[in-house]
Amino acid sequence: MKQLIGKWSSAERQQEYVEAYKKALQIMPEAESIRIKTSFGTVQGYCWPNNQASNKSPILLFPGNSSGTPMWYANVPDLYKNRTVYAFDALGDVGLSEQESPIKDSADQAKWIDETIENLHLTKAHIIGHSFGGWLSANYASLYPQKVASLILIEPVFTFQMIKLIIVLKSIPYNMKFLPKKWRQGLLKQISGSETIDTTDPVAKMIDEGANYYSSNLPNPTMISKQQMQEWEFPVYVAFADNSGVHNSVKAIEVAEKNIKHVTAKIWKNATHSLPMEYAKELNNEIIQFIEKNIDYKNDI
Repeated sequence: MKQLIGKWSSAERQQEYVEAYKKALQIMPEAESIRIKTSFGTVQGYCWPNNQASNKSPILLFPGNSSGTPMWYANVPDLYKNRTVYAFDALGDVGLSEQESPIKDSADQAKWIDETIENLHLTKAHIIGHSFGGWLSANYASLYPQKVASLILIEPVFTFQMIKLIIVLKSIPYNMKFLPKKWRQGLLKQISGSETIDTTDPVAKMIDEGANYYSSNLPNPTMISKQQMQEWEFPVYVAFADNSGVHNSVKAIEVAEKNIKHVTAKIWKNATHSLPMEYAKELNNEIIQFIEKNIDYKNDI
């Protein structure tokens, strides 16, 4: 039986990614490094503590596909001024987490997150995810709603709308690692909304290395159902980009507003799928205001 575990194309390519990752991590505030054992492998996490907010539920960050914790370099500095922040490299994807057992379905995807949260002894958390990390967050929130203080989804995929057909078609050669790198970079450019990939930028180089040389063997995400959304009792903030290369943001926001009880949804003008980096300061402020406005302090422990 084939083991559904992600792998690097070579040890050399993995080392190149790790070096790029560490350089990207250096542009973030210094953090406490955390290693958490789960049923599916060891999760690499980071904590930026806020001792003045020790009585408040922390913020948890889940990155987009092929990126890792350093993608939040522009968001963490503001967010951890408000409350303690944790960020995790997703199991089965690039980053410093180490997958050891197959992740077979959506329940497994949520289980490793819950085991991570349990290990940290967290009662509730404000969960933020970007892109595939948005789906991870929404999927977790659907299966473990009692752990969610609020849910913040930034350009989430497989949540309110399927990804565009062109992305699916381009992902076929993207997964054929023997094809020229520039062919595969075409998909990365379309998703990010960028005409070029600036590999002199440490975060861009990290994402480029991960996207090109790591093969994930995760199950295809199961679309979040309307019934799941309708059962969410916690407040939800959804941010879409008007120039998203991944989905039709107008249609996606219609689904969110129609099915979520307590939702704040916004389409960001002149933004792409790279919204967390493009409008970091403005988005950070909105997220903090959203959390503070909607929080139920009786449960914010």
